[in-house]
Amino acid sequence: MRGHLLVGLAAAALFAAAPAGATVPTGNLLVNPGAEAAPGAVDSVTQLTLPGWTVESTFTAVQYGTSGFPTLADATALGGGVSFFAGGPDGATSAATQVVDVSGAAAEIDAGKLAATLSALLGGYSGQTDHAAVTATFLNAAGAPAGAVGLPTVTSTDRNLTTTLIARTASGALPVGTRQIAVRIDAIRDEGSYNDGYIDNVSLVLGAGGGAPVFHKTVVVKAISGKVRVRRPGSNDFVDLTGSEGIPLGSTVDTLAGVVELSSVPKAGGKPQARRFYEGVFKVTQPGSVTSLALTEPLASCRGGGRSAAATKKKQRHLWGDGKGSFRTAGKYSSATVRGTKWLVKDSCAGTLTRVVRGAVTVRDKVRAKTVVVAAGKSYLAKP
Repeated sequence: MRGHLLVGLAAAALFAAAPAGATVPTGNLLVNPGAEAAPGAVDSVTQLTLPGWTVESTFTAVQYGTSGFPTLADATALGGGVSFFAGGPDGATSAATQVVDVSGAAAEIDAGKLAATLSALLGGYSGQTDHAAVTATFLNAAGAPAGAVGLPTVTSTDRNLTTTLIARTASGALPVGTRQIAVRIDAIRDEGSYNDGYIDNVSLVLGAGGGAPVFHKTVVVKAISGKVRVRRPGSNDFVDLTGSEGIPLGSTVDTLAGVVELSSVPKAGGKPQARRFYEGVFKVTQPGSVTSLALTEPLASCRGGGRSAAATKKKQRHLWGDGKGSFRTAGKYSSATVRGTKWLVKDSCAGTLTRVVRGAVTVRDKVRAKTVVVAAGKSYLAKP
């Protein structure tokens, strides 16, 4: 049985910014980001040179449609081009590294104005458990590490035990003093003979702050205090949030023990809007221009009954929000749409309570199909 590697490859390319006062260049500056700079292998035994990358062991590129690998139909669906990266034949581990000079952006970096947003298609083969560790390490002028950011691993469970690739994104602020970024991809084979992981469309873009949210695709979350955790779509595990990261819509954020600042854009090319949320667990979506946060923490039944696993669940859940921008928090029986205020949404057996501390909130009662405006100092209970 072939050991099919999950190559979680994170991209990293850096671009040099123009002098202070000029516009920082946009776009992906990674050399050979999609394994298209040279022909890929058409079998499972050939290792090829990868222009732009320093390779260790058997890391290589493979053409879509090669027997036993992602198909031409996969390439079309994913926008994958002709080839993709793979761990390669025989090696228990393999790696590829690329170091990019960003010293030309020193002024912007040292002013705390830039962040790196990494993204890529990551995948693997069927139910195999091979995996990869991917890091982009920020280096100072002496070559010493000043920080790092990496893409979350794609597991076989994330892929539903199928051969496919899944988009991953992560963002992090560039530490003051960063002059180079070293990106290392480590592919680890758990089974079989082929370190057979997949990665394509690797990208790294420098932008303002902790990365820029993308309309109808991503939001940016920043841990302000305490412990904040994030679970991305397709994953069963929460990961601690450190610093600032871009996360895809459909992610769940746990702020039970911390405060998070969440940024989104209300339209394509729009100005980012940010609010702080705390004391709740919520799922982020954006069905239109409004960013929606739905309470998701499991609740115990309101009917009572004997001791059971459900008895460990809470009887209520809530979420505080504070700041400006077009956001909606949704409980079980109502949702609250706001633009500039401080408010609480709480689910309990009594219903969904919206309490406003500052500003005003438009509440949609799902049960009674009516809308009410709740002013500061007031509250509204949507009953079951």
